[in-house]
Amino acid sequence: MIYATLKGDKVLCAAESKELRRFGLTAGLSNYSSCYATGLLLARRLLKKVGLEEKYKGNTKVDGTVYDVSEKPNEERRPFMALLDIGLVRTTVGNRVFGCLKGATDGGLYVPHNNKRFPGFTKSKEDKENYNA
Repeated sequence: MIYATLKGDKVLCAAESKELRRFGLTAGLSNYSSCYATGLLLARRLLKKVGLEEKYKGNTKVDGTVYDVSEKPNEERRPFMALLDIGLVRTTVGNRVFGCLKGATDGGLYVPHNNKRFPGFTKSKEDKENYNA
């Protein structure tokens, strides 16, 4: 999580997949599910740092459905909003960067997005959009 200032960019919080070893995940640290776990770790760490971990607990029922923390905001403080900047990463359906996005949103961050790039999204010939998590 990085924000810009006049003197340069500042890192507010960071998480790496190698940190998942502390939680028992030792193999497959570069697949979609570990990217999800890394995004979840980043979200919980950031919310704890800014004092919102009790107000925004995140998704308690992780089943792949779309979860948006801004649908039920707290009266005292709005959810922490972040924008996804993927840089030069290709935005193909099912890319690992969207696993991090899903983990961050399930963790309690508000990141404006849609589910068109998540695995399980298909578009039929009748222009109907289907998302089967």
